[in-house]
Amino acid sequence: MPHRNYHRRNYRRTNYRGRNSRRGNHRSNDSSRIDHSVEIEPWLPEQQLSNRKIVWLVDPLSAIPGEGLLPSRTWALARAFVAAGHDVIWWTSSFSHARRIARTPPLKIVEEEGFSVRLIASGGYNSYFSLGRFASHRKFARGFETQAIKGLASGDLERPDLLIATLPPSSTVDATVRLANKLDAELLIDVDEWWPEPLRPMIPGPEWFAHLLASITFPIIARKQRDSLQSVDVILAGSQTTKDAVLKATASPPPIKVIPTGAYLQDYPRPPHFIDHVPHSRHEQPQSIDKGPNQLSIAVAGDIDQKSDIFLLTDLARVLSDKNINVVFHVIGGGRWMPRLETAAPLLTGSCSMQCHGRVDRSRYVGILSECHAALVLPGRLNHFPLPVETSDYAAAGLALFLTHDGELADMVLKAHAGILTDSLPEQLAAAIGPLATDPQQIARLRQASRKLAETFLDREKLAAKAVVWLESLAELAPVNPV
Repeated sequence: MPHRNYHRRNYRRTNYRGRNSRRGNHRSNDSSRIDHSVEIEPWLPEQQLSNRKIVWLVDPLSAIPGEGLLPSRTWALARAFVAAGHDVIWWTSSFSHARRIARTPPLKIVEEEGFSVRLIASGGYNSYFSLGRFASHRKFARGFETQAIKGLASGDLERPDLLIATLPPSSTVDATVRLANKLDAELLIDVDEWWPEPLRPMIPGPEWFAHLLASITFPIIARKQRDSLQSVDVILAGSQTTKDAVLKATASPPPIKVIPTGAYLQDYPRPPHFIDHVPHSRHEQPQSIDKGPNQLSIAVAGDIDQKSDIFLLTDLARVLSDKNINVVFHVIGGGRWMPRLETAAPLLTGSCSMQCHGRVDRSRYVGILSECHAALVLPGRLNHFPLPVETSDYAAAGLALFLTHDGELADMVLKAHAGILTDSLPEQLAAAIGPLATDPQQIARLRQASRKLAETFLDREKLAAKAVVWLESLAELAPVNPV
């Protein structure tokens, strides 16, 4: 017998109406006046919908408010749902995936953000690829399902209309599917990362052991991920590449839409123009970075999980020094190989230097990017993430982009004339960086184009609001008349 969600999903697909229509609450007279092609700006009270929904976000991995980390994709969705007039609860783990420490309940979240955060007791882990991590995910999934049912039974919680779970991890999605079936709630899966390939560089041990372990575990992870997508109503994908993978893995996919994560543009000042008749009032940064005369500052953000990325950065610095090109790399993030890079960076001599900042809080991260001129997207990141989240921040900061891989990101950047695509060999990269280091006018043009790319395609507030409007359009909810 087909899964209950199969009937529900196909009923909506053929009738273009959501659950409200099946319960007799659908107002056909109002739906005819809705124009879903109109772009609705977020954060305005008059956009709130009369049909208020209860939305549960289930994401144990992303950073939550109060941690001092960069706002996550789920955080942006929560804000967009609140701005549209819906009630939101975010279920997450008591263990911070990024900091690998226990979380404390965030204070005054409802007053500041408009949504609540509920922590589920989960186990800790030291390695991103370990039995402890997967056990922690399973414990969170069981705890979430148990607490949700108890809260609903006691009357402490209201039945959700929409459940949104992130994939990965698949155990969270499985628990959310079961809960959606029991509650007759709509279920959306947000697929921002397509496992298992991003896990490969995190496997500890020698290379032969990593290959062996991947050959055993990756098929299991892929199967669980594929199974998790069979019983959902709607899917959000973080990139077109991810959408293609979902369509390939799912026999009968539900409605799916590509919504990149994007960046908060208001965090970053606009890059200066080459001819600046009226000096711009730059946002004062609490911790600025030192830049020498005519020095090109290049940001490299993201975890250093690939050993080859260390060799690329150090070899590139040596080649640039041999060419007497004045460049400084600002490396931000953690990862398995960041300690090795921190050891090697002070040993570099010549005109090119490297500063390793490690994991930093949000204000410091924004400050460093705002003081740089360009950014390098490491090959290791592009091997596993079609649109690394750091690249949206680069564009928001107006940084000229250096890319070493073709694909979805390269197509976007080159079409916007916001960067340069070259080979991943240090000599080729140095040949691309060198001319720009002595051409401030070209750097200024690339920076302006990069910022425009962010404003056009990577504005996180608009993207999150677009996702909410699309979901509401599937249910054909009527908007409130402006006050």
